[in-house]
Amino acid sequence: MRKIILFFGLLLLWMAGFATHQRAGEITYKHLSGLTYEFTIITYTYTPSTADRPEIPVHWGDNSIDTIPRLSKTSVGTDISKNVYVAKHTFSSWGVYSVTFEDPNRNSGIINIPGSINIPFFIETILVINPSLGANNSVQLLNPPLDNGCVGVTYYHNPGAYDPDGDSLSYKLIDCRGMDGLPIPGYTLPQASQYISIDEITGDLVWETPMGLGEYNIAILISEYRKGQFIGSVVRDMQITIAACDNKPPKIFCPDTCVIAGNFLSLDILVTDEKSTQVTLTATGAPYMVTTSLPIPINVSGAPPLPTNFDWQTVCAHIKKNPYQLLLKATDNGPQVHLTSFKTVNINIIAPAPQNLTSNPIKNSIALEWDTYSCSNAKEIHIYKKSGASNFEPDICETGIPSHLGFQFLAKINSSNTYYLDDGTIIPVVHGREHCYRIVAVFADGAESIASNETCAAIVNDAPMITNVDVTQTSENEGTIFVSWLVPPEIDVVNFPGPKYEYRIFRSTNDKNNFEYIATTYSLFDTSYLDKLLNTKEIQYYYKIEFWGENKTGEIELIETSNPASSIVLSIEETDKRLILTWNEDVPWENYAYSIYRFNDNTQQFDSLTTVFDNYYEDFGLMNGVTYCYYVKSVGQYLLPDTVAPLYNRSQVQCGIPVDNIPPDTPVTEIKTDCDKVTFLWTFPNSDSYLDAYQYYIYYQPNYQTEMFCIDSFPNFEVCFPTPCRHIIENLPSITGCYAMLVKDETGNISELTSKLCFDVDECNTYRLPNVFTPDGDEFNETWRPFPYSNVEKINLEVYDRWGKRVFKTEDPNINWDGKSEHTHRPLPEGTYYYGCDVFLYTLDGVKKKFLSGIVIILRGNGARQNR
Repeated sequence: MRKIILFFGLLLLWMAGFATHQRAGEITYKHLSGLTYEFTIITYTYTPSTADRPEIPVHWGDNSIDTIPRLSKTSVGTDISKNVYVAKHTFSSWGVYSVTFEDPNRNSGIINIPGSINIPFFIETILVINPSLGANNSVQLLNPPLDNGCVGVTYYHNPGAYDPDGDSLSYKLIDCRGMDGLPIPGYTLPQASQYISIDEITGDLVWETPMGLGEYNIAILISEYRKGQFIGSVVRDMQITIAACDNKPPKIFCPDTCVIAGNFLSLDILVTDEKSTQVTLTATGAPYMVTTSLPIPINVSGAPPLPTNFDWQTVCAHIKKNPYQLLLKATDNGPQVHLTSFKTVNINIIAPAPQNLTSNPIKNSIALEWDTYSCSNAKEIHIYKKSGASNFEPDICETGIPSHLGFQFLAKINSSNTYYLDDGTIIPVVHGREHCYRIVAVFADGAESIASNETCAAIVNDAPMITNVDVTQTSENEGTIFVSWLVPPEIDVVNFPGPKYEYRIFRSTNDKNNFEYIATTYSLFDTSYLDKLLNTKEIQYYYKIEFWGENKTGEIELIETSNPASSIVLSIEETDKRLILTWNEDVPWENYAYSIYRFNDNTQQFDSLTTVFDNYYEDFGLMNGVTYCYYVKSVGQYLLPDTVAPLYNRSQVQCGIPVDNIPPDTPVTEIKTDCDKVTFLWTFPNSDSYLDAYQYYIYYQPNYQTEMFCIDSFPNFEVCFPTPCRHIIENLPSITGCYAMLVKDETGNISELTSKLCFDVDECNTYRLPNVFTPDGDEFNETWRPFPYSNVEKINLEVYDRWGKRVFKTEDPNINWDGKSEHTHRPLPEGTYYYGCDVFLYTLDGVKKKFLSGIVIILRGNGARQNR
């Protein structure tokens, strides 16, 4: 034992000799090739300390450790040295690796790290090697952790994280860590008059405001995400020195902005400072990390207010999806402490719009053409299409096609292409409809350009235009549909001079394929047909019309075919006291409104309920069990001038019966216990919920290893809104366990089970034994029994006399020992006896054994002696 004490004493002396050392640090990396990465470990140390580190151990997270020699040591401030260590490491496979460095000592006297001189300094970087996400480079921290602060003055810092891969970054304050990366006992964030926090997007750290002098350590976790997935992180552990001073930090004024690639950006910046005579402004960040056309560096000093500009000639190579973060840093010349402030400025470099998009009809297709795109680094051109003009004008900095405009994605092609033929294969090209287009350039990281101009065109309208597919009678076998169409507006009378023209009518069920011929009309103006003997109750019917005409040689020839059009099919979802109506149709015109009709039993007519503008309607306030019947009438038009409008078409008649199939609301529960019984209390979100409850069920889970099961059920006995309802559960084998409730309504619908609420063994009386009892015949305290208890399954109790002879044994938790020997069954003499007791307790983790030991004293009065 003395050798062990001596060893630890020498160890503490060695650690003290190397104290006042590590102040800040981080680990970053870049990908070289394959599974090989180059790591840079940077530490900031107290220069006068004897604890220099010419080499350090690095754990690679793959069960290997390397000793890394120092590459450089430079002075970066008063008594502060920057140490740089660089090493390459090749991992054996894909995976997630924790790369760490631990130093035996921080410096002494850190306010928020108790005993900091003996607390190791620990930093960690996570590397994710995932082929599906691609190779990754960690963030690079461009701002050193050297900014000091003053008591009562707002402190600012920003690590200046730059991600060379353009990944999304997230910032978070975490606890500093010590030996083996474990939490430091007693660590807290520095005390603040209001708060200390970091902006999770910009990385701006604000300490509002320091309250005491001294040195403090914080840790910043910077995480990277790619395609929404975590891909790595870096931790900076840094020290902040807070002094006393009469100063305030500078203020920086500069707005976020955007610029179209190729334009020159000149951004106005102003620095003010009400306490200092000079300020210095510098700039770092992503704009200075580009490889072509760098912005002009900023490093200016002068008396405040200090105006300057950030100037940058942008080029197409600068285009990216996420903004560039320009980090401005202003430092004053305060007499006691030079204070610093930061401002993160977001600069979006956006792609220019494709130019001169045009559209021209070619038979039943539309040809699109545009100029060669001005940025050769674009990956693709995305083509969008809609019916009718949008009249959209992009806002400043707005890229892509807003979803609310109604454009559909049509196709993507190589960015070098300048032509696309829309033949209707992907999105139909419809007669009688104006088709409008826009295009957008898209880059490798998903960045989109400003949308192009809009162009619209319509194909030659030489086909019949169906106007009606109107269900006139609903029946399973005698249904009828009225079909009508318009005479083709642009007949080619040169090639088809007539006078013979005819329309051939085709029908399909439930889709636009497998059309069958059903009838012909033989006049140019015979443009309607009543289709009979149909199952309009269950089947959706599609129609198309072929237009045939006499050519120059007198032969009948197919001229053009209409676009297909379907009937409207109404569906009804039945639920509690309401019916949900939905319907669908596939037609070449645009339906812009729908009238809802419901059958009135009194008038025997259909009444108009309302008009809606999409394919959905809920009819509320109905009676369960009653039949309601509906149909829908659409109102539409073709989006070309000089066509018949409006167009009216009806669905089939569909009926539904409201039914209570909605589960009751789940109550909000609370449980209480007096360690003998459990009281359940519950409320509902509103009073109607109580009325829906018919039966309650209580579920119980004795411990985490078992399943929940029902232990009690009872009817809805009262409406107790807003006072909580209550129910008492008695005669449980143990109070310990988890409880939950569900509710059933009168039709059998069952609510979700409420959240589990649990009692553990420590919620109630523990098992305790008195140290004396008096078995003397006076009927008071005659037996040795425990104090009131709960949650005990059994015990194993043995009692011994002073010579070590066992005199009593039981497994009954109530004990009830009358003071007699288990051998002679005669009363034992007065005196002190010794016991050991294994108590088996019900806990949420199952039955656990607890050992008790102690003494019990037997005392007897005259009554006991007389009985003997």
